[in-house]
Amino acid sequence: MNFELTEEQVMFRNTARKFAEREMLPTLREYERQRKINYDLIEKMASLGLIGAHIPQQYGGLGLDYSTSAMIWEQLCWASWTQTLASMGQGILAGTILTNVASEEQKQKYLPAICRGELIIAVAAVEPNAGSDAAAIETTAVLDGDDWVINGGKNFISHGGIADVVFVLVQTDRTKGTRGLALIAVDKDAPGFSKSNVEMVGNRAGDLVNLGFSDCRTPKENVIGQVGRGLQNALVGIDTARLFVSAGCIGMAQSCLDACIKYSKERRQFGKPIASFQLVQEAIARMQAEIEAIRWQVYYAAELKSKGAPHGKELSAAKWLASELAVRVSTEAIRLHGAYGCTEDFPVEHHYRDAVLSTILGGTSEMHKLTIGRELLEINALL
Repeated sequence: MNFELTEEQVMFRNTARKFAEREMLPTLREYERQRKINYDLIEKMASLGLIGAHIPQQYGGLGLDYSTSAMIWEQLCWASWTQTLASMGQGILAGTILTNVASEEQKQKYLPAICRGELIIAVAAVEPNAGSDAAAIETTAVLDGDDWVINGGKNFISHGGIADVVFVLVQTDRTKGTRGLALIAVDKDAPGFSKSNVEMVGNRAGDLVNLGFSDCRTPKENVIGQVGRGLQNALVGIDTARLFVSAGCIGMAQSCLDACIKYSKERRQFGKPIASFQLVQEAIARMQAEIEAIRWQVYYAAELKSKGAPHGKELSAAKWLASELAVRVSTEAIRLHGAYGCTEDFPVEHHYRDAVLSTILGGTSEMHKLTIGRELLEINALL
């Protein structure tokens, strides 16, 4: 096992960090206050090839392995998890699905445009009664001549408000259960397609909406992959999303640690810097130890995924541990900064807000614990 990064990985890691420092941090506060997407970031990331980092070169991507791509996400999320998700999420979720299950015509139609930053595609799976239980999808699609007619709703869809196209997970035949599910592409201007904004504790420079479909018609050839494999096809993208969420959480935690080190050396109480206090040093030491350990768990899962090896429990462990680490470290960072940590003058407050959402996106901690348990015990606790 080699713990040394390659020259290419170091180069991309450094490129992503410089981009985070020079392009993301200077305007982050402005876009968070306005609750707006920074479209310039999408264009600039695309020009560097970052949006399509793991997408094959033949479709406009860089063709990087998952380990290197995860390191890019880690460095960008060091600045802002929300802006990284808003700018690059379509390449991760929709891009992975297209790469693995779409027809060649669909790949040529969508992937190069995604990599160029010219097309944003959202994936809509979650519903009021279908979150962790994706098999409970209630949104329906009925074939009527040359069109699918879609009815239902989707909740908390990232990029849904700014997307040019949405891949919608629908039920085509309730009698078939999960074998009736399909992913169908719906254009933003399709009749019967509606959106409503959602505001959450974090995600202030991102995009999150609820979607509605009322007799929404889309061509029958817009099925992505095969009818009956909608859930499996969606999970192909979700698996990759879990990896990048995990890497992003490491980036948030590292940023909080960096801020704590700097602040504790500058902040003086009782005539000396608080960095000299034993409890402050203990807190910072614990942050560092946990970040380093869980970072390598994320890299290990990425390496297994890059090799095409089984990685279910390893990735679930990475997602569970990294997301809860981001919450724990950002909370401690607020505490070390005191009241200043709750202001916009320090980076820890926006990471604190975003970290909470990371525990949900890509599957809750509880679902990942059950995934690990199922693999180890060979018993499905949900059945």
